[in-house]
Amino acid sequence: MSQQHSNVNQDDAKIREYWIKNVCDRDKNTQFKPKEIYDFIIVGAGTAGCVLARELIHCIPNINVLVLEAGGPDAYSNGIISLPCNTFKAFQVSEHNWGYITQEQKIQSFVDPTKEILKNGFPYICGKVWGGTSSLNAMVYMRGQAKWYNNWAAQGPEYKIWDWDHCLEAFKAVENNSRKNPDETFKKFHGFNGLLHVQDSQNGIYDVMSGLIDAAKNLGIPYNDDFNGERQNGVGIFQFTMNDGKRCSLAESYLKDALKKVELSPDSKSEKVVSVDVKSFAHVLNIIWDEENKEENIAIGVRYFCNGVVREAFIAPKGEVILCGGAFNSPKILMLSGIGPKENLESNNIKVRKELPVGRNLLDHSGFYIVAKSTPSAINHWSNGAEIGIIHKANVEGKIPCKDDFFDENPDIEIMGMFD
Repeated sequence: MSQQHSNVNQDDAKIREYWIKNVCDRDKNTQFKPKEIYDFIIVGAGTAGCVLARELIHCIPNINVLVLEAGGPDAYSNGIISLPCNTFKAFQVSEHNWGYITQEQKIQSFVDPTKEILKNGFPYICGKVWGGTSSLNAMVYMRGQAKWYNNWAAQGPEYKIWDWDHCLEAFKAVENNSRKNPDETFKKFHGFNGLLHVQDSQNGIYDVMSGLIDAAKNLGIPYNDDFNGERQNGVGIFQFTMNDGKRCSLAESYLKDALKKVELSPDSKSEKVVSVDVKSFAHVLNIIWDEENKEENIAIGVRYFCNGVVREAFIAPKGEVILCGGAFNSPKILMLSGIGPKENLESNNIKVRKELPVGRNLLDHSGFYIVAKSTPSAINHWSNGAEIGIIHKANVEGKIPCKDDFFDENPDIEIMGMFD
C-alpha cells in the first residue's frame, strides 16, 4: 500500500471515530433529554401524510404535529424532481426511491387458459422523499371511476362518505385547475381554488400525437377532452399535476403550506409551539403500545432511527399515531409492531398482538407503452412525457377490443395506453 493510501485510510478512520463519538453517541452524553410529545404523529410525508399534516394544523386549534419521513426534502436533488423533463431521472435516484422489486409470479394466460405466463419481477416505484411518489410519478392527473366509489359506499351505512358525490366534492376542494375558458360541464367536475395545481400540457400537439389522435378517431374511438369528466373512455390529452410548467407534488402544495403555520399556543402554560415538525431521514421501526392496557392495542408513540440514534416519540392524551407509509410501508410497520398474519410474524420472531390479513389483496392496474421504430425524418417533434391516453375496457379474454368496447363510458381502466 502506498504512503498516500495509508494516510487516506488513517484520515478516514479518524473521521469515523469522530462521527461515532460526536454524533452517534451524543445522546449518551446528554444529561437533559426532553421527551418528544406531539398531538399527532404522522408516519410518512407522502401523498396522504402531506395532505393530512396540512389539514390537521389548519383545522384543529393549538396542536403540534410530527411528520417522520424516511427520505429527504424534495429539493435535495438539485431540481431534478421539480422539472418534468427529468421524470425518469427522478425515480432512478436511489435516495428518492425505496428500490422495491416485484416478485416473479406465474399467472394463467387469458389468451390460452391452458398455459401459464411467467411474469418477471420489475422495479416498482415507491417514493422515499417529501411528497412520496407524487414527487416521482409522471404527473398524469387521473381519478378513479365513479362506480368504484359507489361500490365502496354500498358496503354499509358507515361507508356512505366514500360514495362518488362525497369524493367528487373532495377532489374539487383539493384541485386548482388552470384550464382556460372551461365550459359549464368542465366546471361541474373540477375545482379552481385548491392547493394542488392541475394544468393542460404545455408541450403543444406534436405531429406524431395529432396523427395518433386522428388514427384513433378514424377507428371510431371517441375523443375525450377531460378524462376526469362525465366519462373516461376514448382518446385525448392528459392533464398534469403541474404549475407553470413545474411539478406540483403534494409536498410542494400541501406540506409546505402546512409548514408556514408557526405560532405559540395561547392556552399553553409551557409556551407550546403550534406547528408541523418534519424530520427527514427518520426510519420508523415500530409502534409503541400501551403495555398497561391488557385488553386493547393502544398506540402511544413510535420508535424511529434518525442521525444514528434510535429515538422515541409519544402522543399527548387524545392524540393519534397515523400511518401514511403507503401500500407497502404501512403494512410493513404494522407487522413489525405485531399486527398482521400470524405465520409471517412468528416466522420472524415478532410477538403477535393482533392477527389480521395485513398486506393482503393488493391490486394494481396494468399499463403499457407502445414503442415503434422510425426514421429520423419521420418524427419532427419530440415530447418529454406521456401525454396521450387511449383508455378502454378489456374483455375477459384479454384480446384487442372491438370498436364497441371504446364506447363503454364506464371502462375499468384495466388497460391504459400512454404515448410519448
